[in-house]
Amino acid sequence: MKNYSSNDELKNLAQNLGFTIYLFDDPQTVGPEIKLREKSKDCELDAIMLYQNLVFLVSINSGHSSNLEAEVKTFFDKLDGIKEINDTKFEINITKKKKKQLENKEKFANEQLEKINAHIKATSADYNIIIKKLFFAPNKEIDEEFVRRERNDGKIVIDKDCYQYFSEVLNRLNKQILFNDFMHFLEIKKSDLEKKGTSRTGKPGKSGSYKVDRIELKKDKIIMYSFSPRVEDLSNYATVLRLSQKYDKKGFQRIIRPKRLENIDTYLENNETFPNNIIIFLNPAIYKNEKDFYGNGELTLLDEFNSLIIIDGQHRFFSFVKGNKLNRFILVTLVFLRENNESENYSQMEKMFYKINKTQERIDPNISFILQARIGPDSEENFWYQVFKKLDKPGHGFFSERFSFKERAIKINDNKRSIISVIKYGGITKLNKEIKKKKLIIEGLNTLYSGQNRDNNIEFAFILIKNYFDIIEKVLYNQKVNKESLTPREIGALFKLFRHFIVTNKEMVKRLGSNHDITKSKDQTDIETVSYFEGLLTKIPFQEVIALNYSASNWAAIEAYMLKKINSSDQSFGNRLLLSKKGKGVYDSLEINTTGN
Repeated sequence: MKNYSSNDELKNLAQNLGFTIYLFDDPQTVGPEIKLREKSKDCELDAIMLYQNLVFLVSINSGHSSNLEAEVKTFFDKLDGIKEINDTKFEINITKKKKKQLENKEKFANEQLEKINAHIKATSADYNIIIKKLFFAPNKEIDEEFVRRERNDGKIVIDKDCYQYFSEVLNRLNKQILFNDFMHFLEIKKSDLEKKGTSRTGKPGKSGSYKVDRIELKKDKIIMYSFSPRVEDLSNYATVLRLSQKYDKKGFQRIIRPKRLENIDTYLENNETFPNNIIIFLNPAIYKNEKDFYGNGELTLLDEFNSLIIIDGQHRFFSFVKGNKLNRFILVTLVFLRENNESENYSQMEKMFYKINKTQERIDPNISFILQARIGPDSEENFWYQVFKKLDKPGHGFFSERFSFKERAIKINDNKRSIISVIKYGGITKLNKEIKKKKLIIEGLNTLYSGQNRDNNIEFAFILIKNYFDIIEKVLYNQKVNKESLTPREIGALFKLFRHFIVTNKEMVKRLGSNHDITKSKDQTDIETVSYFEGLLTKIPFQEVIALNYSASNWAAIEAYMLKKINSSDQSFGNRLLLSKKGKGVYDSLEINTTGN
């Protein structure tokens, strides 16, 4: 039986946003026989959502489809010809299963359709109707790149990741912040919701004006304005660019933490405000020319959703909002970027956020890694971010759909682990470069890459790691060990062990990155390569390794244990000097009949 919980989830989201929703094909209300179709293309609509002059044409999916991306594309393709509301003709299609109920169902459906058409007709007299096509699948994740591609031309996908984000915003903050975030997600401006007419400019209106101190932080580039407004003066415009998968590709902060909000709110019960600054950027998509909002020592705020982007102090700011202390005064520094290049302005925000938080040593490792990857296109973080995004795709072996860069703060009923801990424990960002240990020089993967083509090198590294862990998976299977049992500690140690493979037989390592599915190859050279790695890795008793009584972060001890086990029968493998001081201590203390290297 079809799961209709998705209908309820959409209804709750719509109502919390202040939207009016009309559901079809729902046995709890009108029955499964009713379908609302777009006449010219025979496209089924499961719901229509209305808010002022916004009209959403909605397909609802329970998330059980084996090929959800194809369903998303089919739905949007069928609605492709709809650019304006006049392009749409609605009709009710009722399957004649139960004649006794037919009359009432048809009447109910037509009443709903009349209300929809009446709303559109009344609204279109004064406003331009904006159509959005929405595919709602709150129980299943859809590929991030696919979702972003579909966002063109008003095609919106809300999958599990995105729906969870909106749910958490509501739980942790309130309906107004949820509404503002939703408008940001849709890229809807207040000016889009204004009445049509000759006086309409398409520019945001003006809010209050404030006396400010103006400082040029960087001449003709970065300007700062300091002042002390009330929270309520900013709360309808303030946003945070969240690093929450499909929600915002420009995001770089985590969602707020409820406990921290609660602690700050408790502090504010006995204290008027905070003595330190909240740093907010003027959204470069809205604040473009200083003369439009500043003059004679006064700054005028523009009346627009998400026009103020909080860089530092989101917990302080939203604690006032959550605690309904909107009349409190706060110290604020607004930052205006004069650079005409919008993408460069967003990059500048990321860099400032990173610098502030790194200096304060509070930045989350997950955010730190992703920001470094985005800020530095040529960085090692960017290189390995691209590699692990490939490894996370379905059908790509050991890492496929098991690890992610997803924000940990809003993981709900999700058994995926953060890949950051693996990257951290495994020293992966250093794997490309040579390292020196006393007189020992160990080459990195850079010596195996073919030239300067970064994309080719990323592909080589992806194939190399995929094949390495495909072989590890074979070894685990033969030892009757479930791959799910390996924690980031063991996986990180296996990456550290890879240096030992490089120092022992670089040619075999190069072969490992030469064939995408080397474990399935019938080529004799490929068979020999797989046999070489499998033979050495088999010497590691993985059941014992998993049971070792070392801390979760002690990859050095696990690396040493693995090396010692291999050296017990093959002393030519690896080199003890590659181990850390702690690792050497573990290696030397293990009672295995070998002298090591």
